[in-house]
Amino acid sequence: MMAGMSPYLRAHEAYHRDGGPWIPWVDALDFHLQHGVVISTPECFIMARRVVAAWPDHHHLTLRAVADGDAADAWHVWSAAGSLDALLEIAWRHPSRQITFQRRDERLHRVAAERLRGGSRGTSGWGEVVPEPRPHF
Repeated sequence: MMAGMSPYLRAHEAYHRDGGPWIPWVDALDFHLQHGVVISTPECFIMARRVVAAWPDHHHLTLRAVADGDAADAWHVWSAAGSLDALLEIAWRHPSRQITFQRRDERLHRVAAERLRGGSRGTSGWGEVVPEPRPHF
């Protein structure tokens, strides 16, 4: 990873380095723009969508699986780089039981949203879950 790269470019690079090309980047980005959330700032890049916490792991890892309305109780982070505090702010506005993600070829990670929130609004607690330096998904 090169110093000075934007979070978007870091996420794009990691996606291709870590085996994401089975679904082209532009297709994943387009899908999340239509059915999820895409945040791109100088501090962070996040592609995520609403899912159901009780779904089996493979549903979280399938691009087309999206939960609608009241059924959605979790977020699946498809790609991210930089500070993930923006995702936690979204989770505050759309109550979630879990945030899920997968790094490289690892298993699906499920983290209770309350653990990430650190118990109070404005305190993410993310550092308790992912040690510094924060890895980029």
